[in-house]
Amino acid sequence: MPDRSPIHRFAPFMTVLTVLLGGCASMDDFRCDMHEQSVRGTKPITSYTPAEPKPNAAAPYTMPSGSNAQVSTYKLTFRPGFTKPCSSITLHKDVVIQRSDDAQVVLNEVREFYAEDGTLIATVTQDVSAQVKKSGAYIAVTSLPIPKSAPPGKYKIVNKLLFERRGDRRPAALIARAEGFFYIIPPQ
Repeated sequence: MPDRSPIHRFAPFMTVLTVLLGGCASMDDFRCDMHEQSVRGTKPITSYTPAEPKPNAAAPYTMPSGSNAQVSTYKLTFRPGFTKPCSSITLHKDVVIQRSDDAQVVLNEVREFYAEDGTLIATVTQDVSAQVKKSGAYIAVTSLPIPKSAPPGKYKIVNKLLFERRGDRRPAALIARAEGFFYIIPPQ
């Protein structure tokens, strides 16, 4: 029996490898399409939950009725800081707020999403008054879907917390602002 050349010995292996890799690409496309379909038309919602105050931090107190709210801590972090299209990142916020217990208090969170060149991509506003009913420390979480069409690059999120009173004609007052960066890397 003649000895087979190395090319002939590896031909079946290469064929199987090519089919498997082609299948993986199809699975990635399918997974990406499913991700796009599941997030289409939905707005990212921020969820605030009470948190334990940091050790040695002054305890937040309730402001007198009629007072503006005050924010001593408003920090953003991203998990992960690098992601690919067809995935999601989680925006974490640490917030310490002092406010009155007035039912007329309205707290709105505004999230602005910018491309690396400074172009505003989207703005989302959410009323968080029902979640932040009293003074205290809070942790807020927002899941941000990254679309298939998102080009690689550096992106910036600017978060603002605005205070106003129902029935008051004065414009909303900015009480906190924070920004952070994350990166979208190429899919491959």
